[in-house]
Amino acid sequence: MVSPGMKRYRTRTDQQAKLVGERASDELDLAAVFARRAPVRLEIGFGHGEFISQMAAAHPDEDFIGVDIDNLRTTKAAHKSNRLDADNVRVFNDEAHRFVRFRMPPASVQRIYILFPDPWPKPSHRRRRLMTRAFLLDVAWILQPGGRLIIASDTHNYAFQALWNCTTLPGLWRNRHPGGFRFDIPTRFPTVFERHKKAEGCSICYLDLERTTDAPPARVPWSTSGSPAQRD
Repeated sequence: MVSPGMKRYRTRTDQQAKLVGERASDELDLAAVFARRAPVRLEIGFGHGEFISQMAAAHPDEDFIGVDIDNLRTTKAAHKSNRLDADNVRVFNDEAHRFVRFRMPPASVQRIYILFPDPWPKPSHRRRRLMTRAFLLDVAWILQPGGRLIIASDTHNYAFQALWNCTTLPGLWRNRHPGGFRFDIPTRFPTVFERHKKAEGCSICYLDLERTTDAPPARVPWSTSGSPAQRD
Protein backbone atom coordinates (compact mmCIF):
# COMPACT_ATOMS: atom_id res chain seq x y z
CA MET A 1 0.00 0.00 0.00
CA VAL A 2 1.34 3.41 -0.99
CA SER A 3 0.83 6.23 1.51
CA PRO A 4 -0.75 9.47 0.24
CA GLY A 5 2.54 11.31 0.75
CA MET A 6 4.41 8.87 -1.48
CA LYS A 7 1.94 8.89 -4.38
CA ARG A 8 3.47 12.04 -5.85
CA TYR A 9 6.70 10.13 -6.48
CA ARG A 10 4.99 7.81 -8.95
CA THR A 11 5.77 10.41 -11.62
CA ARG A 12 9.45 11.31 -11.90
CA THR A 13 10.40 14.80 -13.08
CA ASP A 14 13.24 15.37 -15.53
CA GLN A 15 15.29 16.98 -12.76
CA GLN A 16 14.80 13.97 -10.50
CA ALA A 17 15.55 11.56 -13.34
CA LYS A 18 19.00 13.12 -13.80
CA LEU A 19 20.01 11.69 -10.42
CA VAL A 20 18.47 8.22 -10.96
CA GLY A 21 20.79 5.62 -12.44
CA GLU A 22 19.74 3.03 -14.97
CA ARG A 23 19.02 -0.48 -13.73
CA ALA A 24 21.44 -2.77 -15.55
CA SER A 25 23.93 -5.59 -14.97
CA ASP A 26 27.16 -4.03 -16.17
CA GLU A 27 29.79 -2.65 -13.82
CA LEU A 28 29.51 1.10 -13.26
CA ASP A 29 32.18 3.45 -14.56
CA LEU A 30 32.04 5.84 -11.61
CA ALA A 31 34.19 8.48 -13.28
CA ALA A 32 31.73 8.53 -16.19
CA VAL A 33 28.68 8.53 -13.90
CA PHE A 34 29.84 11.69 -12.11
CA ALA A 35 32.01 13.16 -14.89
CA ARG A 36 34.94 13.36 -12.48
CA ARG A 37 37.11 11.26 -10.18
CA ALA A 38 36.38 11.75 -6.49
CA PRO A 39 36.08 9.64 -3.33
CA VAL A 40 32.88 7.56 -3.39
CA ARG A 41 30.52 6.69 -0.55
CA LEU A 42 27.69 4.15 -0.84
CA GLU A 43 24.47 3.98 1.16
CA ILE A 44 22.68 0.64 1.01
CA GLY A 45 18.97 1.07 1.67
CA PHE A 46 18.64 4.86 1.69
CA GLY A 47 14.96 4.83 2.71
CA HIS A 48 13.47 8.32 2.43
CA GLY A 49 16.75 9.85 1.32
CA GLU A 50 17.47 12.16 4.29
CA PHE A 51 20.92 10.81 5.08
CA ILE A 52 22.38 10.51 1.58
CA SER A 53 21.08 13.90 0.43
CA GLN A 54 22.37 15.75 3.49
CA MET A 55 25.73 13.97 3.48
CA ALA A 56 26.19 14.75 -0.21
CA ALA A 57 25.32 18.41 0.33
CA ALA A 58 27.82 18.57 3.21
CA HIS A 59 30.60 16.92 1.16
CA PRO A 60 30.46 18.38 -2.37
CA ASP A 61 33.99 17.13 -3.13
CA GLU A 62 32.87 13.51 -2.77
CA ASP A 63 30.39 11.41 -4.75
CA PHE A 64 27.49 9.44 -3.28
CA ILE A 65 25.84 6.29 -4.62
CA GLY A 66 22.61 4.97 -3.11
CA VAL A 67 20.67 1.77 -3.74
CA ASP A 68 17.19 0.86 -2.53
CA ILE A 69 14.67 -1.80 -3.53
CA ASP A 70 11.76 0.68 -3.47
CA ASN A 71 11.27 2.65 -6.69
CA LEU A 72 9.17 5.43 -5.10
CA ARG A 73 11.84 6.01 -2.47
CA THR A 74 14.41 6.24 -5.25
CA THR A 75 12.48 9.17 -6.71
CA LYS A 76 12.04 10.70 -3.27
CA ALA A 77 15.78 10.51 -2.55
CA ALA A 78 16.47 12.24 -5.88
CA HIS A 79 13.90 14.91 -4.98
CA LYS A 80 15.53 15.60 -1.61
CA SER A 81 18.97 15.75 -3.21
CA ASN A 82 17.70 18.26 -5.77
CA ARG A 83 16.24 20.44 -3.02
CA LEU A 84 19.72 20.62 -1.42
CA ASP A 85 21.46 21.17 -4.79
CA ALA A 86 23.37 17.93 -4.21
CA ASP A 87 24.18 16.93 -7.77
CA ASN A 88 26.93 14.60 -6.53
CA VAL A 89 24.28 11.91 -5.81
CA ARG A 90 23.16 9.01 -7.99
CA VAL A 91 20.46 6.68 -6.70
CA PHE A 92 19.56 3.27 -8.06
CA ASN A 93 16.46 1.10 -7.70
CA ASP A 94 17.86 -2.41 -7.26
CA GLU A 95 18.31 -5.32 -4.86
CA ALA A 96 21.23 -4.45 -2.59
CA HIS A 97 23.32 -7.61 -2.84
CA ARG A 98 22.94 -7.82 -6.60
CA PHE A 99 23.99 -4.17 -6.91
CA VAL A 100 27.06 -4.65 -4.73
CA ARG A 101 28.10 -7.80 -6.56
CA PHE A 102 27.64 -6.73 -10.17
CA ARG A 103 27.51 -2.93 -10.39
CA MET A 104 30.18 -1.66 -8.01
CA PRO A 105 33.82 -1.95 -9.15
CA PRO A 106 36.34 -3.66 -6.85
CA ALA A 107 38.03 -1.39 -4.29
CA SER A 108 36.03 1.60 -5.52
CA VAL A 109 34.29 2.80 -2.34
CA GLN A 110 35.68 4.76 0.57
CA ARG A 111 32.76 4.33 2.95
CA ILE A 112 29.59 2.22 3.09
CA TYR A 113 26.54 2.92 5.25
CA ILE A 114 23.88 0.33 6.11
CA LEU A 115 21.46 2.15 8.38
CA PHE A 116 18.53 0.28 9.89
CA PRO A 117 18.17 -2.62 7.45
CA ASP A 118 14.93 -4.58 7.61
CA PRO A 119 15.42 -6.79 10.69
CA TRP A 120 13.20 -9.77 9.65
CA PRO A 121 12.81 -10.53 13.36
CA LYS A 122 10.98 -13.86 13.18
CA PRO A 123 13.29 -16.91 13.28
CA SER A 124 11.67 -18.28 10.12
CA HIS A 125 12.40 -15.01 8.29
CA ARG A 126 16.00 -14.40 9.34
CA ARG A 127 17.35 -16.16 6.28
CA ARG A 128 16.15 -13.07 4.37
CA ARG A 129 18.41 -10.72 6.29
CA LEU A 130 20.85 -8.82 4.12
CA MET A 131 24.06 -8.96 6.13
CA THR A 132 25.03 -12.56 5.56
CA ARG A 133 28.62 -13.72 5.32
CA ALA A 134 28.30 -13.89 1.52
CA PHE A 135 27.07 -10.29 1.34
CA LEU A 136 29.76 -8.98 3.70
CA LEU A 137 32.39 -10.73 1.59
CA ASP A 138 31.12 -8.88 -1.49
CA VAL A 139 31.19 -5.65 0.55
CA ALA A 140 34.85 -6.35 1.36
CA TRP A 141 35.57 -6.64 -2.37
CA ILE A 142 34.25 -3.15 -3.19
CA LEU A 143 35.73 -1.29 -0.19
CA GLN A 144 39.15 0.25 -0.54
CA PRO A 145 41.82 -0.65 2.04
CA GLY A 146 41.15 1.66 4.96
CA GLY A 147 37.53 2.09 3.86
CA ARG A 148 34.83 1.93 6.51
CA LEU A 149 31.60 -0.04 6.90
CA ILE A 150 29.13 1.70 9.22
CA ILE A 151 26.04 -0.17 10.43
CA ALA A 152 23.19 0.97 12.67
CA SER A 153 20.24 -1.06 13.94
CA ASP A 154 17.69 -0.94 16.73
CA THR A 155 17.51 -4.76 16.47
CA HIS A 156 20.57 -5.58 18.52
CA ASN A 157 20.79 -9.25 17.63
CA TYR A 158 20.94 -8.25 13.96
CA ALA A 159 23.89 -5.92 14.62
CA PHE A 160 25.62 -8.66 16.61
CA GLN A 161 24.93 -11.13 13.79
CA ALA A 162 26.59 -8.78 11.30
CA LEU A 163 29.58 -8.36 13.61
CA TRP A 164 29.86 -12.12 14.02
CA ASN A 165 29.69 -12.68 10.26
CA CYS A 166 32.52 -10.19 9.82
CA THR A 167 34.67 -12.14 12.28
CA THR A 168 34.23 -15.25 10.11
CA LEU A 169 36.12 -13.40 7.36
CA PRO A 170 39.48 -13.34 9.17
CA GLY A 171 41.86 -10.55 8.39
CA LEU A 172 39.43 -8.45 6.35
CA TRP A 173 38.01 -6.19 9.04
CA ARG A 174 39.36 -4.13 11.92
CA ASN A 175 36.85 -3.02 14.53
CA ARG A 176 37.10 0.72 15.22
CA HIS A 177 35.10 0.38 18.46
CA PRO A 178 37.25 -1.11 21.24
CA GLY A 179 34.25 -2.91 22.72
CA GLY A 180 33.02 -4.11 19.34
CA PHE A 181 29.99 -1.80 19.19
CA ARG A 182 28.52 1.36 20.71
CA PHE A 183 25.03 2.34 21.79
CA ASP A 184 23.08 5.58 21.41
CA ILE A 185 25.84 7.82 20.08
CA PRO A 186 24.96 11.21 18.54
CA THR A 187 24.57 11.16 14.76
CA ARG A 188 24.98 14.09 12.42
CA PHE A 189 22.20 13.31 9.93
CA PRO A 190 19.71 10.88 11.51
CA THR A 191 17.31 9.04 9.23
CA VAL A 192 13.54 9.23 9.70
CA PHE A 193 13.59 5.72 11.12
CA GLU A 194 16.35 6.60 13.59
CA ARG A 195 14.45 9.65 14.83
CA HIS A 196 11.27 7.63 15.28
CA LYS A 197 13.02 4.84 17.15
CA LYS A 198 14.83 7.22 19.46
CA ALA A 199 11.54 9.04 20.15
CA GLU A 200 10.06 5.68 21.13
CA GLY A 201 12.91 5.18 23.60
CA CYS A 202 14.65 2.44 21.60
CA SER A 203 18.37 1.87 22.03
CA ILE A 204 20.43 1.97 18.83
CA CYS A 205 23.50 -0.19 18.21
CA TYR A 206 26.28 1.12 15.95
CA LEU A 207 29.14 -0.76 14.30
CA ASP A 208 32.17 0.86 12.66
CA LEU A 209 34.50 -1.53 10.80
CA GLU A 210 37.59 -0.70 8.77
CA ARG A 211 38.72 -2.67 5.74
CA THR A 212 42.24 -4.04 6.06
CA THR A 213 44.78 -4.42 3.24
CA ASP A 214 44.36 -8.22 3.11
CA ALA A 215 43.08 -9.61 -0.18
CA PRO A 216 39.56 -11.07 0.15
CA PRO A 217 38.94 -14.74 -0.60
CA ALA A 218 36.94 -15.92 -3.60
CA ARG A 219 33.33 -14.80 -3.71
CA VAL A 220 30.42 -17.15 -3.11
CA PRO A 221 29.08 -18.33 -6.51
CA TRP A 222 25.94 -16.57 -7.75
CA SER A 223 23.09 -18.97 -8.51
CA THR A 224 20.89 -18.95 -11.60
CA SER A 225 17.99 -17.84 -9.39
CA GLY A 226 19.63 -14.43 -9.00
CA SER A 227 21.13 -14.76 -5.52
CA PRO A 228 24.22 -16.24 -3.93
CA ALA A 229 24.24 -20.03 -4.12
CA GLN A 230 24.99 -20.08 -0.41
CA ARG A 231 23.47 -17.61 2.04
CA ASP A 232 25.07 -18.09 5.44
